[in-house]
Amino acid sequence: MANKKLKVAAGHYHLFHRVAPTVANAKGYFAKEGLEVEISATGTDLKSLQALIKDEIDIVIDLKTPVALQARDRGEEVFLIGGFLNTYPGIFVGAKEIRSVTDLKGKKVGLREPNGVALTMSSMILKKAGMEPDGDVIFIPHTGASSFRSIAPKLDRGEIQARIAHKAYAKDFRQSGYPILADLEEYLPNGYQLRAIAAKGSFLGRSRETVVGFLAALIQGYRFMKNPENHPEMMAIIKASDLEFEQDMDQGMWEEEYPLIPGIPADGSINVAGLQVILDEEKIARRISPAMTVDRILRSEYAQEALRKVERP
Repeated sequence: MANKKLKVAAGHYHLFHRVAPTVANAKGYFAKEGLEVEISATGTDLKSLQALIKDEIDIVIDLKTPVALQARDRGEEVFLIGGFLNTYPGIFVGAKEIRSVTDLKGKKVGLREPNGVALTMSSMILKKAGMEPDGDVIFIPHTGASSFRSIAPKLDRGEIQARIAHKAYAKDFRQSGYPILADLEEYLPNGYQLRAIAAKGSFLGRSRETVVGFLAALIQGYRFMKNPENHPEMMAIIKASDLEFEQDMDQGMWEEEYPLIPGIPADGSINVAGLQVILDEEKIARRISPAMTVDRILRSEYAQEALRKVERP
């Protein structure tokens, strides 16, 4: 019998977003589940959502949760079935002359892209300090990767005065005299469901076995990535694939464990508490209605069944 064909896509162009399914494909996890998986990237979360709604793809592997919540609130048949980035291991680092978040008034805060996670997290920190992100600071997009090697020179040259960085580089920043203005894991002790796996209800209804098989293979891909012993083989898989390092990527970030890998759930689940945090934020910002609830978008049974399948003796 021929393998079941499945079309999946990442919305983000970053290589990291497609590593898990690429690993699952190379290691034969999909084939073991009787699946032939086509992996693509749409380029944006909205394009992924539109492609999902039009049945041009079957599953989005990294849909931004506010985009999913807004779509479901509008009545779209979009559901979250598994986790991708269940927290953000990051820090907010300042230039050497900056002593507190409030010192950033009138200063420049760097971003990787105009509407990415760095904007979300920077805004959260600024608001908690009593500042208005839209007026009290100047956001500067396209300031490179979130590594020490990329950020420190820009702070020194005065191109920016603060930036979200990966927490893996906290020691490097501290030892070099840059203040850590905020630790995002302390701001968000219950996690933060940044991105998740999404599918349409109609597809879920007719393809339960396929979806469970896909998630079981992806969980194995997640676990392979999270095991440091597998790093050399993972890099060999990436280099042998059609994945390309982004032009603004600090490739040194891949020399050891990539800094966002700790945010991937080893059990493939959604962080419900972290999803609720984002839901509450969206309600406060009036981007979704007060009636919207986590239960309306969450379909956790698929990942739970996939996990049982993976861990079955």
